Amino acid sequence: MIRICIEPNTFEITSMQDKQNPYIDVRHSVVQKKVKESHKNLVKQFTTPTYVYTVDSTKHLPDLVFVANGGLSLPRLPEPLIILPYMKYSQRKKELPYLKEMYNEIGIKTIQFPGSSSAPFEGQAEIKWFQGGTLAIAGYGHRSTKKTFDILEKLLERIYKKAGLNPPKILTLPLESDDYYHLDVGMLEFGNKCIVHKRAFSEKSVKRIQDFLGANSVYVIDTPDTFCLNSIVDGKNLITHKITDAKAKHAIASITNLKIKEVDTTEFEQSGGSVRCMTLDIFSGTS
Repeated sequence: MIRICIEPNTFEITSMQDKQNPYIDVRHSVVQKKVKESHKNLVKQFTTPTYVYTVDSTKHLPDLVFVANGGLSLPRLPEPLIILPYMKYSQRKKELPYLKEMYNEIGIKTIQFPGSSSAPFEGQAEIKWFQGGTLAIAGYGHRSTKKTFDILEKLLERIYKKAGLNPPKILTLPLESDDYYHLDVGMLEFGNKCIVHKRAFSEKSVKRIQDFLGANSVYVIDTPDTFCLNSIVDGKNLITHKITDAKAKHAIASITNLKIKEVDTTEFEQSGGSVRCMTLDIFSGTS
């Protein structure tokens, strides 16, 4: 596996982004020095090989740094393959040529998600893999739709059957609060287990996750720190933001048995993203 990050040299918060998620503060003046330092500190934490891509800073691509939306890498395939996103908002649609160029430069094949305004798809942020990529959980309701994942299931069936493999089984669930507008804000996967925010899912959905993964594989936390699960497992470490709830921090450390390593992502949080949002994991392929 390799990890991709994109330099935040085009990052800004603009009026056109207002209300695109509940965290965006268009009154906030981005401190570019802090943005660059925070991103550099994040990349330094990774032990996984990391490719850092840079785009001309004159390009108007304010959200490109949130590369988790830039595609979905598929596990178990003979060769690496990424499904390109169909973004919901116009300024994010402009990212597509740069994403294609980046993947081509790295040597990764891509396929376009056949989305629409009623079925946007924003990549890795929408889905979590379990059991070696044979199971997946998807969340919808505030960006993507149920239709999104009906389309994705059919697309994955074609891709995996063409490779002579069984397609992954997908559990698709509604997200209950726009605080968790992407699944990667409401759920942290570690191994074949997960932690979920209580307010991100209904009790019925939590029960369905337990039935899907196993009752002892699902943990629920209730905390006002909505970004604490927007984190990355890296070896024996969990890389996350500056957790604001001490009880939640203790619970996450106890549940995962991982060392918590915190990075300041406050500038990015003003635009609705944190650690997981700023990274994309690429499966290397089995051949």
